Amino acid sequence: MEDFIYQLSKEILSDLSLDKMLINVSNKIKDYIGAERASLFVYDPEGNSLNSVVLLADSGKIKNVQIPVAKESIAGFTAISGKTVNIKDVHDFEELRKIDPQLRYHSPWVYIPEIKTDSMISVPIKKDGKLLGVFQAINKEGGFTQEDEKVLEKLSPLIAIAIERALFINRLEMLRTVEKTILDNVMEGVVLVDLDLRIKEMNASFIEMLGFRYSEEEIVGTDITELIPPLREYRKKLEFVVENEISEEIFISMMRVKIIPVDWKCLHKKEIKYIALIFSFPVGRV
Repeated sequence: MEDFIYQLSKEILSDLSLDKMLINVSNKIKDYIGAERASLFVYDPEGNSLNSVVLLADSGKIKNVQIPVAKESIAGFTAISGKTVNIKDVHDFEELRKIDPQLRYHSPWVYIPEIKTDSMISVPIKKDGKLLGVFQAINKEGGFTQEDEKVLEKLSPLIAIAIERALFINRLEMLRTVEKTILDNVMEGVVLVDLDLRIKEMNASFIEMLGFRYSEEEIVGTDITELIPPLREYRKKLEFVVENEISEEIFISMMRVKIIPVDWKCLHKKEIKYIALIFSFPVGRV
């Protein structure tokens, strides 16, 4: 068990994509407990739904699946009740009724024609009492056991970490996309350089300002003074900005350049690791 937890932890730390994490973590756990298929659902509190992806075996394509949090599905019931559900036959109405009179069977596996669901185990994934998702596995010869329940409940905290990490990375990617969209739609040329003046990021306006002579791939990592030689005369000004953590403004020919220090914070430590340069042509300046 400890070896499996270690391997699963490595998988979680290596996956940077939410979709990939949902599939890979599910597959590793289903192999470990001997199930035919498994799916990991992420809870969306805004839509009050469970969302996941399934891999279509015939095409290798990924299909998005959304299940409402309601008793009309076993995953939804698991989310509502907060209890592990172990069912021998999902088509046995009496077995479902004994768990809850309103419980019905609705499965993501209906999207995969070659899969017929018989037995199922469904486990809520929580952290600090907060619902993060539901893990489901289907079809194990002889049905799922109490030992399977204990294994999945023991893995539940690790699965919770996987969901939190994937959602966090997703949010970072979303913010990065939003920031890039904003940057690429401002008129000023914006460049982010490190303390060696090597370019880390830029927007489309900066590439246009250079006359489209270089692609983004060619620019990243280049010393900005190689692209804009007059900046070499202002190295001391750039050093002053970093040392004093204040913004400055210079003029190169007809162009105004704002020099802005960028804070990098980690725990209780703060330091300047980057400088933002904003290039613009001021109205009325000749």
